[in-house]
Amino acid sequence: MVASPLLRTVFPFRSYGCTLSPVYQTVRRQLATTASTAVVTTVHLPTASGQEIPALLHPLTPVIRGADRVREEHVERYTDKENHYWKSPTVQAFLNSFASGEPIGLIELDRTVFGATPRSDLLARAVRYEESWWAAGTESTKALGQVRGSTRKPFPQKGRGKARVGTIRAPQWRGGYRVHGPRPHDKSTDIPRNVYDQAIRSALSAKFAQDQLHIVDSLSMSTDKKIALFERLHALSLNGKRVYFMYGNEEPEVELIQAANKFKKRAAVHDKGLPAEKALLVTSARQVAVSPVLENEYLVLDKMAVEVLEEMYHVD
Repeated sequence: MVASPLLRTVFPFRSYGCTLSPVYQTVRRQLATTASTAVVTTVHLPTASGQEIPALLHPLTPVIRGADRVREEHVERYTDKENHYWKSPTVQAFLNSFASGEPIGLIELDRTVFGATPRSDLLARAVRYEESWWAAGTESTKALGQVRGSTRKPFPQKGRGKARVGTIRAPQWRGGYRVHGPRPHDKSTDIPRNVYDQAIRSALSAKFAQDQLHIVDSLSMSTDKKIALFERLHALSLNGKRVYFMYGNEEPEVELIQAANKFKKRAAVHDKGLPAEKALLVTSARQVAVSPVLENEYLVLDKMAVEVLEEMYHVD
């Protein structure tokens, strides 16, 4: 996907714990002198290395990237529903270099896939559906014919003044069988396909709204060394985080997978100078599921993965 130089508005904007950076403040100051809200203005976005990237920004466009967290009620809101930028079919995100972590442009994302309104009810249904995949369903108890013991009637039917007993394998006795106990069965459930697809869109949109979605040019690596992947995570400010990498190529990113397998959940060891690290997950975009997207703190996609997801989950 080619990043467009024209950045359309992302509003109506809802803050799901998102962050507003000094970049956002710089853009707002540069746009403060613009009288009309329908004029596209050229601004310069500062990068971490001190360089500036020229971009065409609409005055209503928020740049949400950074670490200065604000409360939802403090986020600016606009109600100009007649503005044609509200009806844009795309939302925008920064496109970063996976090698250096520097932003190299802007990329347009399908609003129906990455800009939908997250629905917690559909996410809950999808998570229960996926958890049922892993249920073994092998628990079992013994029925009357499976319990070891004699079939002889232990006591006479009458004359004892006690309750009648037909077998020593009765469920109220120790060593007896289990009444209506669990039997091996398939515990998997099913939900409509359109419901599951909408849950995928909700999960991706929640990551975008929370500024936990990173788009990179490519996830290919020339080596499978752990230090190489650690440096790339540090460049993206993702070291010590749970990260879900998703590639769009048909062939697996072998070096990335092997390097990610070397990351284990570990607390920081200050005596040895070892930073904290968490397990990483790498899958293909065609194997996307709701649970790993929600369980991992950050989602990193390459451009090919974005195209695959938009192809699979676009809504006309």
